[in-house]
Amino acid sequence: MKIKFWGVRGSIPTPQTSAQIKQKIQKIIKNITDKKLTGMHEINTYLDSLPAVEAGTIGGNTSCIEIRADNQLIIFDMGSGLKNLGNYIAKHDQKSEGLDIHIFLSHTHWDHIIGFPFFGPAFFPNNTIHFYSGHPNLKERLEIQQDFRFFPVALHHMGAKKEFTQLKHNSSISIGNVKISNFPLYHPGGSFGFRIDYDKKSFVYATDSEYKDLSSNNITKHIEFFHNADLLVFDAQYTFEEAIHKEDWGHSSALVGIDFSIQANVKRLALFHHEPERDDFEIDTILRKSIDYRNINYPDNNFEIFLATEGLEIIL
Repeated sequence: MKIKFWGVRGSIPTPQTSAQIKQKIQKIIKNITDKKLTGMHEINTYLDSLPAVEAGTIGGNTSCIEIRADNQLIIFDMGSGLKNLGNYIAKHDQKSEGLDIHIFLSHTHWDHIIGFPFFGPAFFPNNTIHFYSGHPNLKERLEIQQDFRFFPVALHHMGAKKEFTQLKHNSSISIGNVKISNFPLYHPGGSFGFRIDYDKKSFVYATDSEYKDLSSNNITKHIEFFHNADLLVFDAQYTFEEAIHKEDWGHSSALVGIDFSIQANVKRLALFHHEPERDDFEIDTILRKSIDYRNINYPDNNFEIFLATEGLEIIL
């Protein structure tokens, strides 16, 4: 199973500013000078060793993840990152006989659907796009987004065939040999997490969720859904303090994700849905504090914690 991140920001697309780019350039130049690197080979080797936070970008597009498994193309959420994914599909995957594309929506807040009007494969008449959501009236919701008052191209003008499936809560479906389960999450308007089980590997996508119900029964249900996941993508938009002050805004923190990961025996935790008000270095600080939290509170457990970054590919 291959997983690729096309959008990792929360709430609104967040391109880097000139000041932020300049700050990174200044830091890189200082380090090159301090290390006394002169040849281009030395410099390029150094640049290639740097993480995205320092020599690239965490990414400014909103939620969109691509999953390839059992020759199936599955997408979680249609944030602004979906546009670039669509361009990639059109260039590398598009066939004259058409494609089957399966899109699962956690919910229909703007930052999770804004990319679909720009999704190139939706304009190919031979393609079929299968939409899945735990929410009712999904077609109507997308039609409203593309009403002529808000967007110049209506949903029915996008030539691909569209099929809509409303998922029963806490149910599972199969696409080929890929099993996808859903789980209701606490978020304004409702949201859903998804779990993929394929070839003895499991991937859980649990963004846009707040964990205010700490009853034993509720915690147990979440742990069961996350149980033994090889990779958990978790909403870490807020710091722990922010999550307390922003009750009912529908988001969580990395520290909650760590606690769940320990209890559920998660192998790798990807911090996701990054706060748009934070620059890359501030988000990286949250990662470092999260790792410290794990080391202090769970010294015997060294499971991996990392930032979801645009363009990152993971093979399970």
